[in-house]
Amino acid sequence: MFGFFCLLLLMGGLAAIPEGLDQGQRVQQAQAALAEARREVLPAELARLTTDYRVAPRVDLGPETPLSRECYRRLLRYVRYSQPQMRPWPFAAGCRFHKRDGHREWEVRQNATVALAYALLSAYGNYDAAEAGTPRRQVEAEARALVRYLALTHKANFLPTGDGRPWGNQWQSAFWAGIAGQAAWLIWEQLDDETKVLVARMVVHEANRFHTRPPDSGEWRDTKAEENAWNSEVIALAACMFPQHPRAELWAERAIVYMMNAFSEARDHEDTTLVDGRPVKEWVTTVCVHPDHTLENHGRVHPDYLATFTLNLRNALLYGLAGREVPQAAFHHAADAFRVLKHLTATNGGFFYVNGQDWWPHRNEVGLMAAGFMSALTGDREAAFLERAALAQLAKMHARFDNGRLWDPREFNYANAEEEMMARYAELYLLHRLFGGGPEPVTEVEFRRAQSGVRTFDIGGFVTHRTATKFVSFAWVNGAMGLVYPDDDTWFTAPWERGLVGRIECAGVKDTRPEVTARHLATDFGGFALTAQIRRCGGKVRQFISLTSLPEGPVVYVEQLRAEEEVRVQRAATGALGILNEDAGTVHPNRRLIYHAQGEETLVGAAEAPERWLVWRSPWVNVDDKLGLLVHVAGQSAYRDVNQYARSRLQEELFANFLTDLGLRRAGEVFSEAVVVLFPGQHHTDTADEVGQWTVERVSENAWQVRGDGWRITAIFDPSHLRTEVRRGLARLKPGPCQWWRTGLGRFPKK
Repeated sequence: MFGFFCLLLLMGGLAAIPEGLDQGQRVQQAQAALAEARREVLPAELARLTTDYRVAPRVDLGPETPLSRECYRRLLRYVRYSQPQMRPWPFAAGCRFHKRDGHREWEVRQNATVALAYALLSAYGNYDAAEAGTPRRQVEAEARALVRYLALTHKANFLPTGDGRPWGNQWQSAFWAGIAGQAAWLIWEQLDDETKVLVARMVVHEANRFHTRPPDSGEWRDTKAEENAWNSEVIALAACMFPQHPRAELWAERAIVYMMNAFSEARDHEDTTLVDGRPVKEWVTTVCVHPDHTLENHGRVHPDYLATFTLNLRNALLYGLAGREVPQAAFHHAADAFRVLKHLTATNGGFFYVNGQDWWPHRNEVGLMAAGFMSALTGDREAAFLERAALAQLAKMHARFDNGRLWDPREFNYANAEEEMMARYAELYLLHRLFGGGPEPVTEVEFRRAQSGVRTFDIGGFVTHRTATKFVSFAWVNGAMGLVYPDDDTWFTAPWERGLVGRIECAGVKDTRPEVTARHLATDFGGFALTAQIRRCGGKVRQFISLTSLPEGPVVYVEQLRAEEEVRVQRAATGALGILNEDAGTVHPNRRLIYHAQGEETLVGAAEAPERWLVWRSPWVNVDDKLGLLVHVAGQSAYRDVNQYARSRLQEELFANFLTDLGLRRAGEVFSEAVVVLFPGQHHTDTADEVGQWTVERVSENAWQVRGDGWRITAIFDPSHLRTEVRRGLARLKPGPCQWWRTGLGRFPKK
């Protein structure tokens, strides 16, 4: 048994410690394996520290900047969070791990990111033990122990992790090895020779996986942009860290290949522009990004993943530390992606998730990284503004806790979110020491002006409208959802996949994902008017919607629901808005104030109370003096008061149109019609005053006209003539052949 065990070791790595052993036997087995490696493998490998494994000296960093100091201070505070989670690793001397010991992503990756953060604090900066709560010598020891643990348990080396399996040769292991290897490089002088060899073997092994393996291609639903970019990092690290290795030139070339194929587009295959000595078309073999520079992951257009061009840009740190020129490939389509991302970034550094968010909604750290790297590396002044805006918002979030952390545990759904944040601050520190503080930022007014207006993304499948007071969007690919943000408040509007289109419940039928089957978009009046036909409830219901965002005024939503076949309708809850009501201290006070014609109500966010529904009949509603609604419906409005976090957010829901027990409906029968006018940034007294200022007219069986503030909006729901017409002026249309009525918005027609 032991001979076979050693044979595996000598072949370049241990597959696993045999099962069925107790802790003492496993420790004894590990010690025997390491002793065997020291006799049979490591002597020859140690000699390579002067040849193949000789590490490039790191350049001296540039001067401290205000941004580097701020990132360093926050990293110091994170020691208070992470140090209590450090644990001794019993299988080999000199090894420790953070929080979890195992071979999978949520175990290895967080150990690597903490190692990078601790290595940075060990090697650079004005360390403040009072701020960190731990002496620097302890952080230095932890950094060395983490690096040794990670390297020793890699498949290229000699021991498995605590779950009995080594890590490496996995879907994301090149990424983890790149982070761990960079940590080791920062403290190379502090490492013993044996650990240096273990690190070299780990980095070389992961980099060698990509010699002939082609980059992955994937454009729809699951982009491969992120994966190609993160795979590039360990290859670039190997080239920069071990320049005397026989494969160093090959690594340098393959790093470029993977960077070029990260944010690749179809047009690249014909592009003759020279990049790093070759035409683009000779580098690129994949398509990972849409022609409109959007991308999809997790089955949606996803800003978090659009921002992963920073994985390419982070390679600049490696080339910078080695004193080498950053390849042009690192910037391939980065500016194009960032142009889209800026438009989807609020002035607090958070994102507008136009296709919904399956991670957590307050990911200002993603915008921080994209903006920071684009500012320092490309001189983008809008990026400089966004980096500072994100830092300011994150400072408010950090201020809620005394141990340096950023989030309440209820606010994220990735187990290692805090550890990732540690690595982000470490990387930004290096960025601003190596490449400076970036340009003078634009002002908030200048940023808003640059991002204002209407933009249509035909391939990504959404339209947006930004003004000084609102952000409005509607997405028609990967579902159907609308968003209305008052100002840029990403702590108000929830990125809910059923925004505006709401919920429809029918007996015996699931409320399936809305599917847009026809649409018309007009953008010739300074805003947008989107008209759509949507398949609901497995095709048993057809939903027509018209969403008009006026140039500087309100947003008008018109809707009609029809039965496509005989169906029993239990509830229609549409004209829907997801409202965040989170227990976030000074960031958000865990309450919302709802105003309507019958009075006002204070709704507590997180609470022990059970969920409840508030239902009222009112021509107007206002939430927190941030968003006013005029409602014209044949029924009532409702608010779902949730009280519990789910999916890393506390999302409550406001339904302007709320109908229950509608009964059996025949094929072709219209069973609900509604008009809602939304006023972002409006005080509740002004919302009340709007009643009677906007009017609704039915101009035909399938057409409504909404008028107010000098605008005339006609929504036409005839499938053969689906459109919304927007005009200035109040001239009234002549009645058509069918009976029509006129009423002040919010006043209900007589039966």
